[in-house]
Amino acid sequence: METAGKHNEDQLPDSESTTSPEGDGLEEGQPSGEAEMSMEDLLASQDELSKKLAGKQVVWVKVISVTKEHVLVDVGEKNEGAVPVSDFASDAGGPGARLPSAGQRIPVLRAGPGRKDGHALLSYKRAKAQIGWESALKAFNEKSRVRGRIVSAIKGGFLVDVSGVTAFLPSSLADLHPVRNPARMVHTGVRCYIIELNEGKRQLVISRKAVLEEENAKRRAQLLGELRCGEVRIGRIVHAGPNGVVVDIGGIEGTVLMNDVSWGIPKLPPGLERGSKVKVKVLAKPADDKSGEPLLLGMKQLTQNPADVLRRKFPPKTVIHGKIAEVSAAGIKIALEGGQAAFCAAADCDAAAGHKAGDAISAIVLTVNSNTLEIVVSINRFEEIKDRKRVAQYLKAPPPLTLGQLLSPEKDD
Repeated sequence: METAGKHNEDQLPDSESTTSPEGDGLEEGQPSGEAEMSMEDLLASQDELSKKLAGKQVVWVKVISVTKEHVLVDVGEKNEGAVPVSDFASDAGGPGARLPSAGQRIPVLRAGPGRKDGHALLSYKRAKAQIGWESALKAFNEKSRVRGRIVSAIKGGFLVDVSGVTAFLPSSLADLHPVRNPARMVHTGVRCYIIELNEGKRQLVISRKAVLEEENAKRRAQLLGELRCGEVRIGRIVHAGPNGVVVDIGGIEGTVLMNDVSWGIPKLPPGLERGSKVKVKVLAKPADDKSGEPLLLGMKQLTQNPADVLRRKFPPKTVIHGKIAEVSAAGIKIALEGGQAAFCAAADCDAAAGHKAGDAISAIVLTVNSNTLEIVVSINRFEEIKDRKRVAQYLKAPPPLTLGQLLSPEKDD
């Protein structure tokens, strides 16, 4: 799955070592016009150019004209060099050749003996590869990034054009996750680090994964600095299982423990699957990215605790009335009006009372079970209170006689 990084990655900060992903090598930043030179300087410059060409070194020359087969360039002393048009074909699978225009300066080096028409045979492609190799050496020594474009997918990885130098990108280093569809990455721009370099064979091994990991670490550190406990974020589920839910909130993964998924008995509600969008609340965050502490998120905290609602509706010592729904060795389940359920443990009900399903029953509230969301009641406690009230009523002294009763005593029968 190629989700960890974008494939179109041609835009890089100026601080990064960059080589043209297209590998066109056309000069950027070279002077467009010739500076004023004395005859002596001009002759010296032409002599130096000739020596470099003879020594097969890269030189920058000005394009004179473009024909069907060659790009003709000025090599000094009123001489012209010829570069095959085929040298300008895109090495990265692009459409056709990108030819320079007259007056533009391009890098070349001598490719062989002169042609019959007297033009020196030059190579832009080899010059570009030489410049690319020197740039690669510099990037490798400075541990800076390079840009390239994937040319093709081969067994075990990809061939990448890095400014004219062919580099190998192993599949294991192409993304943060296994690459399931290599063909989708062909002709895409990539940013990489050179991890191996064989100067003798001019071979490069590059890693895109190292760049993605580095950028993920930067994003994670930035996001951790912005996160605040108690704030709500929208994320996508990475994994949902018996231990909880892993959620990605913009480049950083946090964990929703099972106890924080839903109220009541810990369980995964339906619809929680990989890729689903969810809202989460930040419960705790690590001090920094290197602390090793987890980022804890919550889902149930976004809704009201139903146990708190029940506690407000049924505070302790409230008398409830309902019908027995079930009688078991553990106790009695009671159905209340409104759909609530109450439970009386066996120790809090009289086993000899012969309770059975369907009987009307009254009990007194003890508490609310936060896990089962049942109202915990006691039938025995209710009966004890009733008995105490009866005894108190019985022992209550008779009311004093009124004046009328004292002045008009009842006659004996």
